[in-house]
Amino acid sequence: MSHPRRSKNNFIVPLVATAVAAAATLGLYLWLGQPNRSTTPDTDARSPPADEEEDDNSPPKPLTFTPSGRKAVIVIDGNRSSPLLQTLKNRLSVPGWNVFVLVLGDAGVDESVRAEIGGGVEEFVLRFEKTTALAPMLKQLGPEVVFAEEGLVTGEGGIIGNLLDGGWVGGIVVSREAGGEWETGVRRYGRRCKVVDKEEVRAEWGARIK
Repeated sequence: MSHPRRSKNNFIVPLVATAVAAAATLGLYLWLGQPNRSTTPDTDARSPPADEEEDDNSPPKPLTFTPSGRKAVIVIDGNRSSPLLQTLKNRLSVPGWNVFVLVLGDAGVDESVRAEIGGGVEEFVLRFEKTTALAPMLKQLGPEVVFAEEGLVTGEGGIIGNLLDGGWVGGIVVSREAGGEWETGVRRYGRRCKVVDKEEVRAEWGARIK
């Protein structure tokens, strides 16, 4: 009477074992076949730091406009080669940010500015021919942070106090060229007005534009 049950068990056990083996084989296949899994020994799969990814000799990434993006402004003197713009080359395209470049100079975009900003410069470069036009332009844009060359925002007719006291911009980073007594006057703003040397510009950009 017990022979039929034994025959049934003899059939089920191999069937279950086969199913388990098939499932294990399928799982191993899927695991090995996952995309982006490195098979190279001694390879670190983590993304390198942002500074390591950036190559100043590579072409700049085109700037793109994000309707809801945060705004940053770079202010340079287009009548000469800009150390500030050269320092920030290949760092201007940041997801979630709209970066504008305000250039003192005649109408048009010269090749040096174009080369350091990348494509689509006509949409992101705003020219001003007189320094008195800079403050109204910044008030209209209302950026969270302004990176500016020292000579354009300080000294006689400096606009730092005007912009920060009125809340027109969130903060100003001044790229120091010569320095002077004006630095004492802006210390009261704390982090809202940071004065840095050329070597510190990249670090300040990375801390604020992220």
